[in-house]
Amino acid sequence: MEKDKKLFQRLCIYFILSALAIFFIVTSRWIALAIEAVVIILLIILIAFYMVSFTLKRKSPIVRDDVSVLGPHGELNEFVKDAVLWLETGDVWEQVSFDGMKLYGRFLKNEGSHVYAICCHGYKNQRMQDISNQAKHFYDMGYNVFCGHARGHGMSEGSYIGMGTNERLDIVGWIKMIVDMDPEARIFLYGVSMGGATVMTTSGEELPKNVKCFIQDCGFSSPWDEFKYHIREGFGLPYRPILDVCQMISRSRYGFDFHDFSAKEQIKKACMPFLMIHGDLDTYVPYRMFKPLYEACASEKKRAVTIEGAAHAEAYWRDPGTYWSEVEKWLETYL
Repeated sequence: MEKDKKLFQRLCIYFILSALAIFFIVTSRWIALAIEAVVIILLIILIAFYMVSFTLKRKSPIVRDDVSVLGPHGELNEFVKDAVLWLETGDVWEQVSFDGMKLYGRFLKNEGSHVYAICCHGYKNQRMQDISNQAKHFYDMGYNVFCGHARGHGMSEGSYIGMGTNERLDIVGWIKMIVDMDPEARIFLYGVSMGGATVMTTSGEELPKNVKCFIQDCGFSSPWDEFKYHIREGFGLPYRPILDVCQMISRSRYGFDFHDFSAKEQIKKACMPFLMIHGDLDTYVPYRMFKPLYEACASEKKRAVTIEGAAHAEAYWRDPGTYWSEVEKWLETYL
């Protein structure tokens, strides 16, 4: 029903604009036709600027001493509150990114362990609340845990969100710090949503042998595909040429392309074991992205797990038995 409504909206837009254009041509009202064309172009540009600003521009302040005061997340629900507060007791780590940003993260050491979980949070999760419970679970399994604030989030600098593209090199930097600290480190990457996309983009980079496997949960295939989906399904608008203009703005303002270094392209170069998880009721990063990503993954050791009844980023608590059975079995096999 909702899809039919969106389709009807698009057809109405096409019909009205086409009818006006035909009317102006038939009646030789060339000035009116030119005005309509200019208005349409201006609307496309305005919509594109709005979408890029709303989606990619940083909204929260940078706070380095206490992330608990950030943004609107003071009202954390009880399910994540304790885990978030636990995570925020970790030591603060710092690195300077390849393009000069100061990035920060939290490290929680498990004495005697040489296994490290690098957890990547999702879009606009300023306090990393979407990975806090999972990070605590990994810690309780006896692993060291590092959770970095992605550029444009939390304590890290950055005026924009890279949607997992440039973040891949930031993760490479955190990996190097761990290996320099512990040459015997055995590392796995875990990410949810945009963090899942970040894990996939990182998987295509040249990584040290210390990195043993990857786990991604409900990551999107590319910024292009995610923008396209939300323009069509969320706003009921034709995605082209709006998305082309969005990409031009992103490239000129933030320096990254919606196709280059996307999860879809990077995972084609992945060579280490890869566990992929998605909820079949996900309508934010649509479930239909899951199969093409799995098929694109070049790793000979890969597994796809669908969590039934789970919407976006719900899989780990919607069916924790299946979720953690799969994750723990994966880590036992490949670490």
